[in-house]
Amino acid sequence: MRLALVAALALLAACSPGAVKSDTPLPVETAPAYPEPAPDAPPAPQVDPTVLDLSKIALAMRIPSTFRAYDDGAFLQINVINPRLGVDIAQSFALVTTEGFDSNFLAGELKDGFTIWTYATKPEDAERLAALSQELVRLKTEAPGENELSFGAVAPGCWNEPAQTPGSLARTLYIRVTPADDFQVFVPEQVLTAGDLPGIESFWGACTP
Repeated sequence: MRLALVAALALLAACSPGAVKSDTPLPVETAPAYPEPAPDAPPAPQVDPTVLDLSKIALAMRIPSTFRAYDDGAFLQINVINPRLGVDIAQSFALVTTEGFDSNFLAGELKDGFTIWTYATKPEDAERLAALSQELVRLKTEAPGENELSFGAVAPGCWNEPAQTPGSLARTLYIRVTPADDFQVFVPEQVLTAGDLPGIESFWGACTP
């Protein structure tokens, strides 16, 4: 079975639609396990786990320009679970934070007063990520439909106006699964306030010089 990309409050879906589980990128959230698509929504993109290279996944976040992402501290967590085979993997990978991008889709998503930050895995983690990719291939072969693959990510930052912190922030999340594809909307724009979600506490603090 192929992996479906669930664009709710989600990450990547599991090998079985019945096992879809999401924790979220930027930062951790939770979504319904199997959200009903809108009647006019396009079909969810499909990802073949046999060709998926986890080291190539990239994330992006559009947020007001007065927000500044930290250079360090962003990370991606990948969980792979198969109870019957005794597989329970949870690994974290530091992310490289960049202001800017090479993406026609993200260029079209820019709007006044907002910045898009992108997040990618580090080259030194390519071997570990490749091993996880191979594990997905093995699980798909040995136990199709029984596997759970979930992602979570945290991308800390601060409010770059010391004299004022925001009452709310409008944030949109994007994902690119393979370099051959462009980014796409992962979580449509949400207006967040302090305390809405775990992992975004730093968003409401003023940046220090």
